[in-house]
Amino acid sequence: MDKEQEYFLAGIRNQFALCEKQGCPRFSAFLTEEQQAWIAPLIQKLAKGGFQTRFWGGYADAARKMLGVFPDYIPVSEESFPIAAFTACFPARPAGGRALSHRDVLGTLMAQQIKREMVGDIIVLPERAVFFLEERLRRVAETQIDAIGGVGVTVGAGFEPFEAGTRFEEVNGTLKSLRLDAAAALCAGCSREKAAAAIAAGLVSLNHIEKKEPAAPLKEGDILIIRGKGKFKLGEVGGLTRKGRLAVVFLKYL
Repeated sequence: MDKEQEYFLAGIRNQFALCEKQGCPRFSAFLTEEQQAWIAPLIQKLAKGGFQTRFWGGYADAARKMLGVFPDYIPVSEESFPIAAFTACFPARPAGGRALSHRDVLGTLMAQQIKREMVGDIIVLPERAVFFLEERLRRVAETQIDAIGGVGVTVGAGFEPFEAGTRFEEVNGTLKSLRLDAAAALCAGCSREKAAAAIAAGLVSLNHIEKKEPAAPLKEGDILIIRGKGKFKLGEVGGLTRKGRLAVVFLKYL
């Protein structure tokens, strides 16, 4: 574990300590899916000391979320999280014809000296972009942002219901067993030996945690990330083929 990781874990422990000392909820910055998975065992251990915990990112399907730590005598409430949502509206066909992207929105926010961990999800939709920030940045978002990617925008608080619209591509195949190396080989389109080498090199994550055990088991719903190849979800495990192999369907995130 390097110094940065130690500092990060110390911050999580301090969050619980302050919750106990002050008797009120405490909240982290926005955490990536990898960070959420990584600290899950520590949170489970610390929560036994009389705490309740919740991850929340401002809407139901958020990827980047804050960790909320609550004393066990205070109800856990999503409204307690210091998260503010904003919608930036822009023309259907911006000048120059280039559609605005996630990178455009993030770049604009960071140009306002907003750090990445202060920003939650960013969802770019037709004619609007929805983004989530720490509550303390409300004034900056409402008064300092009038253009994104060179396109004039109008920013307002809140958001209308939306569908993030994650798109997938099916990867169908068969596996001798639900092992990590076999699944990685199928998803990456390579031999099992090359997949095992990638796992040993730390290039493969299972449910957002780096795994170096080729025989690590998988189940439906597991998330597999292969560096340089993409992100996959084990969507379905079917029956056995005539050759005794498992029919599987992975969903590749696009």
